[in-house]
Amino acid sequence: MLSDLHFDPYSDPAIMEELGAKLLPGCGAPAAASYSRFGSDTNYPLLKSTLENVSAMAATNHIHYDYAIITGDFLVHDFDTTYRKCVGGGAESYRKFARDTLGFVDREIAKALPGVPIFAALGNNDSDQGDYAEPSDSFLQDVGRDWSHAWGKFPPAAQEKALASFTRAGNYAVPSPVTPKHDFVILNSNLWVARNTQACSDADPDPRGQFQWLVQVLGDVKRAGGTASLVLHILPGVDAMKSSLGAPRLLWTDRCTQRFIAVLSDFRGVVDGMYAGHIHRDDFRLLPDREGHPLLSIHVVPSVSPVYLNNPAVEIGWYDRKNGELRDYAPFYLDLTSPQPAWAMEYVFSQAYGRGQVNLDVIGELSRAIQQQSSQSGVGKSYARYYAAGAPSLLTPDNWLTYTCTQTEMTLSDYAHCKLAGAGPHP
Repeated sequence: MLSDLHFDPYSDPAIMEELGAKLLPGCGAPAAASYSRFGSDTNYPLLKSTLENVSAMAATNHIHYDYAIITGDFLVHDFDTTYRKCVGGGAESYRKFARDTLGFVDREIAKALPGVPIFAALGNNDSDQGDYAEPSDSFLQDVGRDWSHAWGKFPPAAQEKALASFTRAGNYAVPSPVTPKHDFVILNSNLWVARNTQACSDADPDPRGQFQWLVQVLGDVKRAGGTASLVLHILPGVDAMKSSLGAPRLLWTDRCTQRFIAVLSDFRGVVDGMYAGHIHRDDFRLLPDREGHPLLSIHVVPSVSPVYLNNPAVEIGWYDRKNGELRDYAPFYLDLTSPQPAWAMEYVFSQAYGRGQVNLDVIGELSRAIQQQSSQSGVGKSYARYYAAGAPSLLTPDNWLTYTCTQTEMTLSDYAHCKLAGAGPHP
């Protein structure tokens, strides 16, 4: 599992030349020999080291990867702004450069994982129109064609159907290469973000028809007696990092969140797990059903990019081959605080938290224990240490409830209630 690579081609003139672009005077610098540091996105040495580590982990531990999940954001932050400042080409040149850069990262991943099916979601930075902007139709066509080569072998008609839906809205559904009657349903959750204030309103009730598509796909899975895992970039709920700096902020519009919960409530037992990224943290969420009861856990994959003061990390997951459910996982991280950073396994979930394998009940119990403790003791201390992949903890007693209440609360009102209840006396 990888997320938020945020590859920066502008940091390396040789990469820029390979991509057919040239930096203007005053931009860029000689190619760095060392990894990106805290506060920067991923340069080529870090990308190369990350993917070499992914390959080496399998060889060293005698692991076979059945598939890879990538939860989005292949391109550096402010990709379009930097292009205009440091390359200066026109709109069509920019669009080509965006496609070519994403293709470059795809090829590097494919070299590290030869023959391994890869299921990737679009991140909010993965666009030829700018951050958070919907990609052009031609971008979706090109990226979809590229990604479809890595989906593995399944009937041509199903492949064409998946490619058509990606070209239309950036979403697709493909069968698991191992688990019978299990599908990966990849969503373009960028369509539902809070900054798109009209999303799921009367003015735009179903952006690009994604909810209608999702109901149809999950309905087909249910009728076939199968199960599905959802893969997306931006998760629903409250943005913990931005909320810690001021007023609470939602990641999706509340209307889209409520509709999403309603849809998944109708498919309880069909969707057995979710994978997301975007927040650059090692975390999880509990998604409620429409009555407020726990419905699904969302596994949040930590980022490769250290731009938000986290160590780069990737994860290996172990899953149930009978139904596709995630059962355990281990993050591997690169400690940038070390004079000689080296990749190492950080922990194994079932061992680190002492609660056995991952499931909905375990995640629910763990979230309650974390909220009731602190960054200084028990599982709270472990959670705080792992949150930024071993980097100096961002969690403090002052912001503890801001971060931990986002694990379970999807609306601003529920989040506020959680913080108020948590601030009261504990028995």
